[in-house]
Amino acid sequence: MNALITPDQASCEPMLARAIGVLEQAHPGSRWGVAGPAVECRKSWVVPLGERGGPRRAGLKIYSDARAAERQAEGLRYAAAMNAHAGQGVPALHDHDAGARTLLVEWIPAPQLEQVLMRSAASPGVHGRTLERVGLWLKHFHALGGLDEGQFEAARYAQLLDGRMSAASCGLRTLSADPLWQRSLQWLGAELERLDGAPVPFACAHGDFTFTNVLVSPHRVIGIDIWADRRLPLAEDLARMFVYLAMGDLFPLRARLGPVPLSQRRAQVDLLAGYGGLDEPSTVVWEVLVCFEALARWLSLSDRLARRESPTERWKRAGVRGVLTSIVGRG
Repeated sequence: MNALITPDQASCEPMLARAIGVLEQAHPGSRWGVAGPAVECRKSWVVPLGERGGPRRAGLKIYSDARAAERQAEGLRYAAAMNAHAGQGVPALHDHDAGARTLLVEWIPAPQLEQVLMRSAASPGVHGRTLERVGLWLKHFHALGGLDEGQFEAARYAQLLDGRMSAASCGLRTLSADPLWQRSLQWLGAELERLDGAPVPFACAHGDFTFTNVLVSPHRVIGIDIWADRRLPLAEDLARMFVYLAMGDLFPLRARLGPVPLSQRRAQVDLLAGYGGLDEPSTVVWEVLVCFEALARWLSLSDRLARRESPTERWKRAGVRGVLTSIVGRG
């Protein structure tokens, strides 16, 4: 077992014992154990558990931060009603140990959306239907807490971007002389000032709706790593997903060579088709939110590239540049 559990075997043993006890109590007569090596994620380690001689699986998520574990547990409890929708849902939460900073969750044997889209990049029909299913999942998620009208808070996005620039000094030095970065910052600042206080629909947000936080199987779409702790403009979740899709898509080559209106990008068309489209107030702030998310991703990618070379991240950076060029032009 020492080869399977990392990084601290001694501290994991009580957590594993509790998790196995919960599972064996839920399924009388079953025996459970560690089913594979721990996987390091951005905010946690995940230890796969399995029923010995049976098909059932679960995942023990071990967090370094107690608040992160609490927020994830709250998010899964909030979104559990999603499982009432055929073909959609979230992982079932079997247990939350606040003191140990662990969650015991349903194990979903499905690939991330990013992987599914890479495999279907040359199949527009499959690619499009997959994004429509993801858009529909988000529509139902937003509907859980209902929609209401709120005021667009320009200061929130300005402060978030300032904070990220302060935390990514290497990337910022690289970008400071880039004309597209400067034009995009100026455009964003002017639009934020213009739209500050505009009435827009708000919903309880996923909070980190990206192509790595959605699992897709032929019969089910599953959202993971849900925060659901703030009501935000509903277009924010969509804008974040769109930027991730645009920077990872293998085929929008035309958009990487010259400006292409966002409304003509297949990622936007298919995602919004599944969601049911944007109402007029959300459409007004759509490009602003896309610009903000693109700048944030570009900064993060540039900071990582300043530290190590990565062809994958260079490709994603080019995708982000294509998004911003579509908004502010080549100049």
